[in-house]
Amino acid sequence: MTSTELHAMIARMDSYGGSFVSSIAQALRFADPTNRQRLLDAFPDLVQKYGPQGQFAQAKQLTKV
Repeated sequence: MTSTELHAMIARMDSYGGSFVSSIAQALRFADPTNRQRLLDAFPDLVQKYGPQGQFAQAKQLTKV
């Protein structure tokens, strides 16, 4: 995942996720590269849901058309 994709995923987590997901997004913002990867590895379901190929990314792409 590129830096741009990561920042977009974090924004989607804040916008569409609940309080737990928003807290993980906040942790991702402040994490160093090692801990960021640990978080991404620990929550693959969040990466799948909010990441570049996730349902929320797809929904945003559809609204651009």
